[in-house]
Amino acid sequence: MWRYPLNTLGAILGLYALFLLVYVGGRSLVGPGFGETLGALIVGFFLFIMGNASYQSLAGLFATEAKWGTLEQLYLSPIGFGSVAVLVSISSLLVTFAIGFVMLGLMLLTTGESISLDLLSIVPVVVLALLSTLGIGLLLGGATVRYKNVSSIFGLVKFVLVACIALGPASAEVFALKALPLTQGSYLLQRVMNENVRLWEIEPTQIAVLAIVGVVYFLVGYVLFQYCTDRARSRGVMGHY
Repeated sequence: MWRYPLNTLGAILGLYALFLLVYVGGRSLVGPGFGETLGALIVGFFLFIMGNASYQSLAGLFATEAKWGTLEQLYLSPIGFGSVAVLVSISSLLVTFAIGFVMLGLMLLTTGESISLDLLSIVPVVVLALLSTLGIGLLLGGATVRYKNVSSIFGLVKFVLVACIALGPASAEVFALKALPLTQGSYLLQRVMNENVRLWEIEPTQIAVLAIVGVVYFLVGYVLFQYCTDRARSRGVMGHY
């Protein structure tokens, strides 16, 4: 992120332009009634930006290392390739937060909307929600190492994440929807940021579901990442692209 400031700035401007397109288009089509859903749009877009950035930066790193021919060096790391993947996940999460909160500030300044910014409630919910997308990032990272070029799947994942975030409110009625990535996180984040609900006021079972879903996605992604990298190593295609 910091090594390529111009590229990062371009990415943020691109996301901001996308938000402006949705915001201006929504106001034009819906009219005054659009203001009633503006808070939900901002929170949903905020979560989408971070979810998208978390899995793309993670999977993209392994694709880049494979192109540069340095992937085998990571595999031979003394701490183990799996540990490297976990550390990359943590750094990816930090970058994701930086981009997400910059965009949140721009969206609030542009729209003049007022929402709750209680970081003690927002950060834990977002971290637990993003565990699922980090798991997806690990899975795609492993697939990149094994199958080399899976960039076409990235675009499909974006649409899936948008649908999962949009289903957030519906998950309050349909429990099975909570198993989808970001869906439970979207529901709770809307409550925290738009309804001014504090973290300690949320039902413990709701937090537990969010944590369990996130951890399961992350662990499954990690296991599949290890499987794909081991298969690539055994077939002698770890350093190929």
